[in-house]
Amino acid sequence: MRNKFFKVFILSLAFIFIFNNISFATIGIEEEVSAYLIGDYETGEILEEYNIYKPVEIASITKLMSYLIVMEAIEKGSISLEDKVYIDEDIIKVKGSSLKLKKGEVFTVEELLKASMVVSANDATYALGKFVAGSEDAFVARMNEKAKELDLSSAIFFNSTGLPEKDLQNIMSPLDIFYLSRYIIENYPDILSITTIPSIEISSREYIKENTNPLLGKINGVDGLKTGYTDKAGYCLVSTAKKNKTTPNEKDFRLISIIMGTESEEKRGEIGEKLLQYALDNYSKKLLLDTNRPVDIIYLPKSKEKEIEVYPMESFSAIIKNNDNIDIKVLIDEGLKLPLKSGEKVGNAMVIKNREILEEIDLIVMDDVKKENIFIYIIRIIKEFFNGK
Repeated sequence: MRNKFFKVFILSLAFIFIFNNISFATIGIEEEVSAYLIGDYETGEILEEYNIYKPVEIASITKLMSYLIVMEAIEKGSISLEDKVYIDEDIIKVKGSSLKLKKGEVFTVEELLKASMVVSANDATYALGKFVAGSEDAFVARMNEKAKELDLSSAIFFNSTGLPEKDLQNIMSPLDIFYLSRYIIENYPDILSITTIPSIEISSREYIKENTNPLLGKINGVDGLKTGYTDKAGYCLVSTAKKNKTTPNEKDFRLISIIMGTESEEKRGEIGEKLLQYALDNYSKKLLLDTNRPVDIIYLPKSKEKEIEVYPMESFSAIIKNNDNIDIKVLIDEGLKLPLKSGEKVGNAMVIKNREILEEIDLIVMDDVKKENIFIYIIRIIKEFFNGK
């Protein structure tokens, strides 16, 4: 770094990145869950975590993978949302939460997908698996293959629904659940138009059941994703919410929240709300470097303009916690030779969060910087000398 000098800008009041007036709380739910996780959807950054690497029973969280396999079959053209699925004797035997399907009934793939995701209908999920792959076993094989493809190393599936299989249950680590959720939202974002449906109604047989997600309509921005329950898994919840920016220096972002192993349906809602609300209250996405905002003004005595604004070549945003300290180190190249052309690199800006470098971005001049006429430069230097400057 001999060819550079630097100075440090501590972004405080100017950019409102230090939140001395905002109280910082702790979550304090470790004794009420087997695991929890809060992560940033866009970057995959884990913001808060507890026991996220150990595989645990996932119950109907399983249906996220089932949804993915069905959607891939649709994308490949082997089935469509409008295809009709005939309900047989095998399907109606499936236990647990259900659409109460009857032998001989006919539903579209789309209708069954909605029932699977909104009310966690096991019979609807099972019916989809048979329709897509020909049998439950073949469908489950696809689920396990997809888990390997996505490098979800902790995932083991025994069925499409998450129901206990004798002494066996589908398992996955909370971290891999997070990765799976991100993948689905990124590749099949229409899932969020399904998981926001408030209820499933079939008027012809007086069936009505509300969405199993306890946070839907309770926390602003919640639009998914999936609940689960078995005796071993406890009450589980994968939720996601979009937080909209509130200031010009912020950007919209999406969080994914996971809680596993709560003791009751009531606790699932209570703790799920506490965790997600904590994240929404304590995190925001800040625009730390903006291509439209100068990072520094440098003094070039031999230039016509003398004081030159420098800008980041790229904008940079990051998820920031209320008590994070954000520094920007500006490093300007030594020996800059005039003239400079618009867009020419003149240094670097390092974004530092809590003493950890987040990003390093080139700094440029936005306009041409011309060299001052040599005679004018000499006259100015003489004047400054006699004026004591």
